Amino acid sequence: MDQPRSLQQITLRYSAIYLVLVFCTSVLGAGGLYLWQTTTQESLRLQSMLHDVDAMRGTLYRQMKELFDAAFLDDPEAQSQYRMFGRDIEAGLQRLTQTARGAGETAAVAQLRRAYQEIYRHTDLVAFGPVPSDERLLQRVLDVDLESGGIRAYEAAFGQIDRLLVAQQSTLQDKLSSLARYTPLLLVVPILLAFGLWVLTQRFLSTHFLQPLTLVLQSTRVLAAGEPAPPVPRQGALELVRLADAINQMAHDLAESRKALVSAERQATLGALVPIVAHNIRNPLSSIRATAQILQDPALAPEVREGLQGIMDSCDRLERWTESLLSYLHPLEAQRQETALVPLIRDLMNMTALQAQRRSVRLRLLDPAETLSAHIDPELVEQALHGLLVNSIEASPAGGTVTLAVRREAERAVIVLDDEGPGLPAMPQPGSLAPGPTTKRTGTGLGIPFALKVFEIHGGGVQFSLRPEGGTEALLWLPLS
Repeated sequence: MDQPRSLQQITLRYSAIYLVLVFCTSVLGAGGLYLWQTTTQESLRLQSMLHDVDAMRGTLYRQMKELFDAAFLDDPEAQSQYRMFGRDIEAGLQRLTQTARGAGETAAVAQLRRAYQEIYRHTDLVAFGPVPSDERLLQRVLDVDLESGGIRAYEAAFGQIDRLLVAQQSTLQDKLSSLARYTPLLLVVPILLAFGLWVLTQRFLSTHFLQPLTLVLQSTRVLAAGEPAPPVPRQGALELVRLADAINQMAHDLAESRKALVSAERQATLGALVPIVAHNIRNPLSSIRATAQILQDPALAPEVREGLQGIMDSCDRLERWTESLLSYLHPLEAQRQETALVPLIRDLMNMTALQAQRRSVRLRLLDPAETLSAHIDPELVEQALHGLLVNSIEASPAGGTVTLAVRREAERAVIVLDDEGPGLPAMPQPGSLAPGPTTKRTGTGLGIPFALKVFEIHGGGVQFSLRPEGGTEALLWLPLS
C-alpha cells in the first residue's frame, strides 16, 4: 500500500503544477508576442527598403532630368540639383546596405549600387565636363552608354531587389496570417489546462479530504453519543489517516474501558453481596454440621452414619468455598518481611507430601538457591503457592512428578512449578477478577486468580504455559530485596 501524502506535500505538488502552468502560459504569451513583434519589425524593415528603392528610382530619373537641363539648357541650378539628387541616392544606398539582411538582399543591394555607379560614371562627365561638339558622340553617350547600358542595368537591379523584397514581404504576411490563426489556440490551451487542473483539484479535495473528514466527523459524533462506532477508513491525506488511526484507537480504548467498567461494577456488586451471603450461609451451616455431629452415634445404622458424614462433608466443602471466595474478594494487605524462599517451599512440600503420596505423585526440588530471599508476606505467598502446588499434584497422573525450582534472574527471584497433567482448560488472563474454570469436583476455581492477585500486590507476576512434553509450567517471580 502506498504511503499517503501529507497536506503539505499535496499543497506543494499542486502549487508546483500551477507554477508550471503559469510559466508555460507566460512562455507561450511571450513567444507569441516575440513572434508578432519580430514579424512586425521585419515587415516594417522590408517596407522601408521598398520605399527607399522606389524613392531612389524616382530620384534617379529626376537626376537624369537635371542632367539634360545642364547639358542642353544651360540651367545654372541643374548641376547643384544633380549633386543633391546624387547625395540622396547615395544615402538611400547606404541605408539599404545597413538594412539588408542575408546574402540575397546584400547581393541585390550591391548590384543596385554597381548599376548606379555605372550610370554616375557616364552622367558625371556629361553634367560637369565639356559637352561634346559631335552630336553623334553625345547621342552615343546618352542613348547607348546611359540608356541602353546603365539605365537598363539599374532597372534590372531594381527589378531584382524589388521582386526579392516583395517575395519576402509576401512570405512574412503568410507567417502573420498563420500566427493570427494559431494565436487563439495558444490562448485556449492554457485555459483548458487550467480547467482540467481545477477539476482534478476538486476531485482530489473531495476524495482525499472532504469525504474522509466527513467520516471522521460522523464517527466522533457517534462516540460522543456513547455508542460504539465503526472503524474510520484509513484514507485521504496523511494527517487524516493519522487522525483516523487516533480515533479508531480511542474507540478501541473506550470499548475496553467500558468493558473494564462493567466488570468492575459487577465485581463491586459481588464484593458487597458475597459477605452478606457468606454470613447468611455460615450460621445455618454451623448449625447443620453441629446437629449432624451430635447425631453421629456408632449405634446408628451404617447408612444413617454415612448420610450424616455426607452432611458434615458437604458443610465443610461449603465452608471452604465461602472462605476462598471471601479471601479472593477482600483487599489483601501484605505484611512484608525478609523471607528465605527455599525453606518456605520446603515447608510447602512437607505440608503436601501426604496428599502427593496418596496420589502416587513424587515431589522434587531442583538445585535450590538456599540464600535467595525476598521482602514478602510469607503467609500470603505460602497460601498462593499452596493452592498452585495442590492443583499440580491433583492434575498429575499416578507415578508422575511435580518439579519445583528456585533461581535468580537479574533483579528478581523466579519460582518454576512443572507438572505432568493434561494442562489447564483455559489460560488465565492477568488482571482478570473472574474465577477460572476448574476440573476438580470440589474446586472453586479461585486458586489461580488468588495467586495472581498475591504476586501482583508484591510487584511480581505469574505466567502459565504448556510444556512441549506435556503438562503445565507455572513461572512465578518476585522482586528481590
